[in-house]
Amino acid sequence: MSRPRYRAALWWLAGLAVLSSAGSAWACGHCLEDRIASVYDHALVERSQQQGRKIMYLRWDGPVVRDAALKSAMAAAAAGVAGVKALDVRVALEPPTLAVPYDPRRMTAEALEQALGLRFRRMKMTVDALPDVSATN
Repeated sequence: MSRPRYRAALWWLAGLAVLSSAGSAWACGHCLEDRIASVYDHALVERSQQQGRKIMYLRWDGPVVRDAALKSAMAAAAAGVAGVKALDVRVALEPPTLAVPYDPRRMTAEALEQALGLRFRRMKMTVDALPDVSATN
């Protein structure tokens, strides 16, 4: 292969390598936006706003098998908290995130985080609230 063609091929391969790795770099799951996007449901947000409910986003962790059964167990555990409906809870396994709509007239955000923490601790898990993402939420 001639030297100019060799250089062109090298640049082409380097560009291809950069493009193929870009997707994973953009959605690594560590930033707030990736976590919220993993559980975001626009219809749920609109319905919650119409009902005067707020949504708390939380990160979770623990030595658990991350599968569909865990998602169901987490939703059921969250639904045991006053003002939380199981069908409205959203759970993402990667990145490990939870969206919990709640009624602020029945429970404060701090009380909700504490109640969820107690419930998930029984499952050998921890939860931490993510920063509030909007003034209306």
